[in-house]
Amino acid sequence: MEHKEALGWEMKRMSNTISSFIGTELTKAGFDEIIVTHGWILGFLCHQQDSVIYQKDIETRFSMPRSTVANVMKQFEQMGYITRQSDEKDTRLKRILVTKKGQDIHDATMSSIADINQKLESGISDEERQTIRNVFDTLTANMKQSGFEN
Repeated sequence: MEHKEALGWEMKRMSNTISSFIGTELTKAGFDEIIVTHGWILGFLCHQQDSVIYQKDIETRFSMPRSTVANVMKQFEQMGYITRQSDEKDTRLKRILVTKKGQDIHDATMSSIADINQKLESGISDEERQTIRNVFDTLTANMKQSGFEN
């Protein structure tokens, strides 16, 4: 009988492999400072500039613990990618604002990411893409049905 790995394990393995591939390709393109997760967070911030964004929004969006997000925000601030500004209504809250440097890094990274995705998805048909999305949707629904909330 052939041994088959569970889908969850295969997905985790593939996620790690894809993250490593993207990181390697970004390093080749000259983006040494940004790790993949940081790039996703910076992209989220850049695409939400018309909204008020707080650290908690990032924690929720990426299902990351507060301490991890706090460290990323500290790094982003040190690199000049963001600034934090006290909220007018609640000074305990700090709005996160992307700087011009952060936007420029994001734009350059997105250009490289488009090239990387083209390499990664080469030979995959639209039908296969939809099948993958359907499987992910089913897995997500199964987790929710089991009581897991993300």
